[in-house]
Amino acid sequence: MPVEVDATLDSALSFEQQILKFGAAARRAVHMPALQRYLSENAARAVSSDLSDEALTEFFWFLFSQKDWPRIRTTAEGARGRLGNFLLHVADLIFLAFYRSQRDRLMAGKERDGFARDAKETTAFLRAGWPGAERHLAAFEAMSAHATGDVVHARSSFVSVGDLKFIEPFAGISSVLVETDYAGTIVPERDIEVSPSAAEHVTLLSLDRTYFEKYALLVARRYAQTNPTNGLHFHCVGFDPREAINSWDLPVSFGFTIDHTDLSGLEVRQKRGYYASARYIHLARYLQLYRSVFVGDVDGHVARDVRQMDSENTHLDILLSTKVLDKARTLNRLPWESVTACSFMARQTPGALRFANRIGAYLQRVVENARSMGKPIWYADQTALFYCWRDSEHDVTFGTFAKPAFVQRGSWQLFQGEKERLDFLANP
Repeated sequence: MPVEVDATLDSALSFEQQILKFGAAARRAVHMPALQRYLSENAARAVSSDLSDEALTEFFWFLFSQKDWPRIRTTAEGARGRLGNFLLHVADLIFLAFYRSQRDRLMAGKERDGFARDAKETTAFLRAGWPGAERHLAAFEAMSAHATGDVVHARSSFVSVGDLKFIEPFAGISSVLVETDYAGTIVPERDIEVSPSAAEHVTLLSLDRTYFEKYALLVARRYAQTNPTNGLHFHCVGFDPREAINSWDLPVSFGFTIDHTDLSGLEVRQKRGYYASARYIHLARYLQLYRSVFVGDVDGHVARDVRQMDSENTHLDILLSTKVLDKARTLNRLPWESVTACSFMARQTPGALRFANRIGAYLQRVVENARSMGKPIWYADQTALFYCWRDSEHDVTFGTFAKPAFVQRGSWQLFQGEKERLDFLANP
């Protein structure tokens, strides 16, 4: 949410100055709606205007914040002769614009040849602009290879990226690990204190204190309506929720974990990645306590009864929200987009326990890489879900939910989202 809203528009400023002003305000979390509209309405001027490299870079980020993928590409075409002047995150934005423009193909899982052709054209365009950035360009080519089915080659390419930096939508590259046999590996429990729910079937949420204070009570109230006989287990990173839970006086069987893991060596965004990953790092522990575990997010709600979903799927170990199980598809999204992390279910079976050990150990290694090499943990849980599914196909049975199991609301665009999510949770 913005810390301030400035609805003024200084018409005396040049187009370049307006761009730079918006960028500076956005970084201070100051929302300027009139200036935002002005830039959107005058976006075509970015191609014809003699903007500085700084202003044009800022304008690419503005278009990204508006999800204006076609304009990113046309702006890049207009700046073709000077692309080499820009840092490589501009190339990331251009490739992202190509990828997002393929939404219809990716959703349908068809037209692989068309996707491959357009991807090749895009990487050729980027290679002409940044001819010396072969390792970076190889990552784009690996993403295209993954989408069109060459998952093994793409995986090895992602692992070899090393210390390259990418914008956040591609940060999942840093969480890709080589194929490893994780079966039998148990994540240590020395840093967690678990107080289980009395219920047999639970929904598991992991979060920090800030998200707990914003969302947890609203989620618990709705959960009491949709899952009155099931438990709600909070995996709390760095805080004790007991006092708050006791004050709610709700007819829900609560469980909670206090996670004492030392995160002092991680930066802010790495810590956020850990908060999301913790529920999967310790999934094996929860499967020892409960007959089934549904993994969700704290800013949404479980739409179906967890016990009922368990009873409907007694032939399965794991339920995923994904399209990767559809064998008719010839085109798939990137690994960190392919399996939804906030709508997952594991049943208390030997196969599910093997999967839980595998994904827990996988994510433990991702966290270790963040500590030792400074790698991001962004989208790590989704990346781990995809590759652990790939590595578990021979010894775990997977299926998908017959009906949507988890619902969220809200936008992740600039200065949007939080109010929509809070309203959604508060008003069933």
